[in-house]
Amino acid sequence: MKKLIVCLTGMPGSGKTVVSEVAREMGLKVYSMGDAVRKEVLRRESVLDWRSVRKTMFKLREEEGPRAVAKLVVKEMRGDEWSIAVVEGVRSLDEVEEFKSMGDVIVLAVHSSPRDRYVRMRARGREGDPKSLEELRRRDLDELSLGLGNVIALADYVIVNDSSLEDLRSRARHVIERIVGGLTREDKS
Repeated sequence: MKKLIVCLTGMPGSGKTVVSEVAREMGLKVYSMGDAVRKEVLRRESVLDWRSVRKTMFKLREEEGPRAVAKLVVKEMRGDEWSIAVVEGVRSLDEVEEFKSMGDVIVLAVHSSPRDRYVRMRARGREGDPKSLEELRRRDLDELSLGLGNVIALADYVIVNDSSLEDLRSRARHVIERIVGGLTREDKS
């Protein structure tokens, strides 16, 4: 059976983590680009904070090219058993191409307005989340400089997150079921 990789993309605060949680609940293997960077931070430094993660994310790409983070995830994927996997946090078309070395690729984007994302990020209170809309705008421009806008624009599926958490979860389940042909945890057992 050919493997399928769902590359999950979207701007910070768009709802990617919620969509990943839904995929995991449906029995799919989920990998995180952010987790791969955090592991690399711990390998290189003793401090794991938002600034070191952000710095390392850009440094990896500078040192090893635009596919650097994707290559870390691919290495992890090669050691695991899976037929369908979701990779959260894909930021460039180069990364999408790297995942094609593992199987078929579908790109799923989560879209949300800057204002909605800002409100969500303020509520979640993660270290490094923007303290103003202007700070969010600067962070968005950094993300877009990696090629994130191209991945979103060329996505095979888009979930618009403009309502409630429950609605996002429902939309995510529906789209994931369409992508994987109705595969659920019960079907896999």
